[in-house]
Amino acid sequence: MIIHEKFVFLFLLIFLFFLPNLAFPQKHLDYQDEEIKKLILEGIDACFRENYPLAEEKFELIVSKAPQDPAGYLFLGMLYQAQMTDYESDFKEKDFYENIKITKKYANKRIRNNRKDAWAYLFLGNAYGAKAVYEARKGNWWSGLNNGLKAKSVLKEAIKYDPELYDAYVVLGSYHYWASVVIPSWAGWLPFIGDKREEGINEMKLAQKKSIFSRDVAANGLIWMYINEKMFDRAISLAQNMQNKYQEGKSFLWTLATAYYEKSDWTNALFLYREILGRIESQIEAATSSGNDPKNPSNYFNWIECKFHIASCLFNLGKFEECILICEQIQNQQLDEKTKERQKDKLKRTKRLLEKSLKVIGRATKE
Repeated sequence: MIIHEKFVFLFLLIFLFFLPNLAFPQKHLDYQDEEIKKLILEGIDACFRENYPLAEEKFELIVSKAPQDPAGYLFLGMLYQAQMTDYESDFKEKDFYENIKITKKYANKRIRNNRKDAWAYLFLGNAYGAKAVYEARKGNWWSGLNNGLKAKSVLKEAIKYDPELYDAYVVLGSYHYWASVVIPSWAGWLPFIGDKREEGINEMKLAQKKSIFSRDVAANGLIWMYINEKMFDRAISLAQNMQNKYQEGKSFLWTLATAYYEKSDWTNALFLYREILGRIESQIEAATSSGNDPKNPSNYFNWIECKFHIASCLFNLGKFEECILICEQIQNQQLDEKTKERQKDKLKRTKRLLEKSLKVIGRATKE
């Protein structure tokens, strides 16, 4: 019996020494470890393909490997943010805020233990950045700005301690560019903003080329910057490449459609918005068949977005009868009050577009 117990003890000792990852969860992850990198990249890939359950599974596995590491919680928070953007719904808001809160908690804990922990600063900065985007999306501009400034400050610390941590440049580039574009239009002149659009674009390019986990996220951000700068051919080329990679997802379909639309290429824009509409209507059908399950919300915000742009393309192509039909479909659609309020501008523009189309048809008939 004693000999048997000694063998058991020896076996456990060997097991714990040689297989620590299997014995107990790690306190912190090694982000350069191939297994960890693979898990994170698989989760990001699944998110872009809109396979949200698989992405959640991958990120929860990261949490299980190191429950006190901020990485898994950040990726879960960003996954929930992506879902809410896809459905234009706040149905994952509680989960989003909770995971961002936990990310900040464990990132700050790591920083207290090591003031030069660049990865901890990265996750903390990205948590502030994710919250900044979400708050701005909800119309809470000052909260968005406040969190954006915190993100900028923290991410500069990450780069100071590790100049080759290129993942930090996604949020930094986004802040520098969009703060220069958006903030002056609603807050007037602010002495700490300035025009840093070029700096923001260059930072996003750097993240797209050299970051570990953020290359495709950076590509998406870069496309929107190109569109805003009216560099449509660059935007279209990059968006098409990314859509070829993620054919199941809509993220790069949106950017591609927008680039063609802003370029006034109505034929290509019309084709792409119709493709997006078909996918959105499939989401709506799934939501309806599930009894409007909160986990599978309907998406009439983006339905209106697509329908309006389709109508606009048809008008510019001289297809006024078809334009009238689409406008009437928008006007006849029953919408909840929240969607009506959020899309009130598009609904007004739809009404004007309908009136213009009817006027053209009436004039053409008389002639």
